[in-house]
Amino acid sequence: MTKSPIQGQEFRSAFKLYSEDGKRAADVLEFRNGETYLDEQEWIEGAAFKNRHSGRLDGPFATPDHAERFVAATPWFRGSDQG
Repeated sequence: MTKSPIQGQEFRSAFKLYSEDGKRAADVLEFRNGETYLDEQEWIEGAAFKNRHSGRLDGPFATPDHAERFVAATPWFRGSDQG
């Protein structure tokens, strides 16, 4: 298995986005190397969310704004994805 180029790197959570219905969330993470990734999560129950991609992050994106625009435009985040 190939090691991820961001594995072990420091990052900060720039912000967290929630879908309009509150059932989907995305942490926008800025890594020390300048790349930005998304950690997409789906609501389970109460205040609990689980990672949508079994721990994999989406990206890289050039900036947190690019990541936000990307995820906000996806059918999954808007709740119109049937899969």
